[in-house]
Amino acid sequence: MSNDKSNNEIIFSVTVEELQNKAVNRIGRKLTDNELYTASKGIECGLSFDIETVFQTAIEESIEKNRKTEH
Repeated sequence: MSNDKSNNEIIFSVTVEELQNKAVNRIGRKLTDNELYTASKGIECGLSFDIETVFQTAIEESIEKNRKTEH
């Protein structure tokens, strides 16, 4: 089976625009530069927290699901 995904393709990302839109929806305004920096660091930390478990689970689930659909 061929791999249709590029090795450099981004699987998950959060843009500043998305973060600012969430801020407007939640607090009624965009974040300041300092708030944006702090929020982006928090997102980065949150998304990288125990990423190995996320990778392991995603890989195992993809193998199991595709094993069932290929037979």
